[in-house]
Amino acid sequence: MRKVKVVKEKTESKEDWKWKSFYFFVLMIGIILTIFEINIFRKTLISKYIPISIILVTGFIGFLFNKKHFKKIYSTSGNFIIIIQNLVSWGFISCYLFMAINYYLARPIIENYKAKIIEKSSMPGQKGSRIERHPLVRFKYFDFEKELVFKFKDTEKVNLADSVKINLKKGRLGFDVLESYDVF
Repeated sequence: MRKVKVVKEKTESKEDWKWKSFYFFVLMIGIILTIFEINIFRKTLISKYIPISIILVTGFIGFLFNKKHFKKIYSTSGNFIIIIQNLVSWGFISCYLFMAINYYLARPIIENYKAKIIEKSSMPGQKGSRIERHPLVRFKYFDFEKELVFKFKDTEKVNLADSVKINLKKGRLGFDVLESYDVF
């Protein structure tokens, strides 16, 4: 007769359950704050490489600190899920905080800026009204391009324009924030 070794299943302790809930909660906060961060990014004159760098650096630092603990809690052998978890949670949260500090604590002094429109295009409207395409204009702001999105009702006005006029505030961290904009 053959002997069979009995393998005990690892029961999830209350401590593991708390940590899994914590990691899930932080992941959801990161995803939700990303939505707000995108709206702030559209109103901030900043190169796209700065937020991407913040997300990557913070995410990889979080990966280095959480790697062993995360592997212990989730019993995983690979690193891909851990990297994604840290990029989406800690990276997105830190990027939102950076952008929010610059945007919401901007100095009240308003400056005017005028630029030539480089390119015009459009993007689909919201769900349920995809046919109503929102006009986009691209212009050069110092050494990078920025997009401005207009409402559907401004389509004709944007099509006839060749320049954009922007009112700017100086953000707390030094990046300009759009107060208002129009085409002419």
